[in-house]
Amino acid sequence: APDQASMEVLFASTRTADQRMGACDAPTEALLMALQFRARQTQLHAYYPYADTADIIERERPIGALHVNYGSDEIRTLDISLLPECRSRGIGLGLLRSLQAQGVRMRVPVRLDVLPGTRAQRLFQRCGFTLNGANGLFLCMEWMPPLLT
Repeated sequence: APDQASMEVLFASTRTADQRMGACDAPTEALLMALQFRARQTQLHAYYPYADTADIIERERPIGALHVNYGSDEIRTLDISLLPECRSRGIGLGLLRSLQAQGVRMRVPVRLDVLPGTRAQRLFQRCGFTLNGANGLFLCMEWMPPLLT
């Protein structure tokens, strides 16, 4: 339960003004954010029942989360999120580099979906992820490990 509460706060912090319900009062917005969080959790569990979830902790305080599905043909990054005050400190970059190293070891691509035009998309591009199509509102990106000889 304590993790659930911090995960809901984290989820709400990742929503832009366009994704939040700015026209409603604070209690209603909090309720809608909680419902969206639960819907997202249900969706992830339904599509990826064996996905790994890791809390990102700094000085005993949860500051983010990583959700990853390890398949036989890909590593699917489902979500990387950090509290706003913890962004732009290299944490996300380190997580991506770790996933890429796992992709090299497993000899599979690392794939993810991202909203276009976001800071996250620019980070993924800097890490060598390339566009591989679209999925509704999201861009599909992938990173391929170098060929091993």
